[in-house]
Amino acid sequence: MRRTIWEIPTTEKEGMLVPARIYATEQLFNAMDETVYDQITNVATLPGITKYALCMPDGHSGYGFPIGGVAAMDVERVG
Repeated sequence: MRRTIWEIPTTEKEGMLVPARIYATEQLFNAMDETVYDQITNVATLPGITKYALCMPDGHSGYGFPIGGVAAMDVERVG
C-alpha cells in the first residue's frame, strides 16, 4: 500500500498545538515547495485549532496559509 498521509508531529515546531497532516502521494509530496511544510506547521499553532492542520494533495504556497490547507477551529477556545 502506498503512503498517502504524511504526519508532522507537534514536536516539529515550537508552539504546534496539533499535528499537521499532508495528504499526497510520495510524488506529489516530494514536489511540494518547502514553504507548504512551513505554512502548514504554522497553521498548527493557531489558537483554537482542533485535531489537525490539514493540507490536501494540491497544496502549494499561499499567503501564510497553504492553498489546499484546511483547519477547523473551536471558537470557544480561540480566546
